[in-house]
Amino acid sequence: MFRLKTIFGGRLRRRAFNTQAVELLLQCAALNRMIHLGKPDSYKAEN
Repeated sequence: MFRLKTIFGGRLRRRAFNTQAVELLLQCAALNRMIHLGKPDSYKAEN
């Protein structure tokens, strides 16, 4: 939650509950994509 609020702010911009849920879903998807792009690909080392 800290990272989400830091990047996107602590407030929601939509007023209706359904659109707030969609806004949070999109924010989480964007945050997950940013985290995924920042991590290196891992693989098992062969001996």
